[in-house]
Amino acid sequence: MKSWIFVCLALACLPGSGTAIEVRKTGDALSEIHSGADSLLKEADAAFKARENQTALEKYGETLMAAREEFNFSVEVEALSQLARVNLVLGNKDEGRLHLDEAAAKAAESDPYGWSRYLGVKGRFEWQDNDLPAARATFEQMYNYCTVNSLWGRAVDAAHMIAIVAETPQEQIEWGHRGIEAAEANDQESWLGPLWNNLAGTYYDAKQFDSALTCYLKAREYHWRFSGETAKLFADYHIGMTLRLLGKYDEAAKWLRPVLAWAERLENHSAIGQACEDLGEIEIAQGRRAQGLKLLKRARDEYKKEGYNTSWPEVWQHINQRLGELDK
Repeated sequence: MKSWIFVCLALACLPGSGTAIEVRKTGDALSEIHSGADSLLKEADAAFKARENQTALEKYGETLMAAREEFNFSVEVEALSQLARVNLVLGNKDEGRLHLDEAAAKAAESDPYGWSRYLGVKGRFEWQDNDLPAARATFEQMYNYCTVNSLWGRAVDAAHMIAIVAETPQEQIEWGHRGIEAAEANDQESWLGPLWNNLAGTYYDAKQFDSALTCYLKAREYHWRFSGETAKLFADYHIGMTLRLLGKYDEAAKWLRPVLAWAERLENHSAIGQACEDLGEIEIAQGRRAQGLKLLKRARDEYKKEGYNTSWPEVWQHINQRLGELDK
């Protein structure tokens, strides 16, 4: 429930390694006319990576207009694909699908950057539609295509997504390790935080908490090197959360109390709620029922502020069920 693996077979035919493909390097000044759209795409990608979704939406729109003015078809497909993805993140699936359909009509396998970007977004729509076999086939197609064309960051992204949508824990673990190995071998260290985090989530869901803790510690190492403040916050939270489930209550609290203070400073209601829930369970486990009940009630309040009563109903139902048990 709280593993934070973001919410899951036929392999399409791919060009062989001998296929002649001219790879467009994003940002390269191939000609004066192409520099504007490429530059805007880099700005939009930076905003999206920073989770500045509204800014990213505007930037991708500007990129799309510039690409069309410049007849830069590759960047046009990338911009359309990312407009679809940002709308998906924002909950505007229908609007996003319109952009994705337009990208599909323009995408070509002879264009590595446009085609790989399109596949990555197509797979995410299939994932969110809960069509996991289709999503897996798309991400496997993307993984093989990007490997052939030495697009290592996108190959790692594909492996990361296969680990999420794969049917069995064994497959999830296998693809998690494949993504980690690809990232380590191809100078993609910034991917290692999310990859180790997702692998930890697989072990967590299987209740293999010792293995989950090992992976969460690795994830923290890379999040603290490459990620933003919110990712660092949750990296610390996951360690405290898992220590609590291992029964190491004092050690867990040493992680969770600073996480709570940090989350309060950021006014991150989700992190406040989760830290309060774990700290409340620690209090109850150590015989301080009243203090624990107070923290759990605060957790519920924070989840309500975050909108979990509609956006994450299983968490909302769990906290209410737990409070119901304790109030008897």
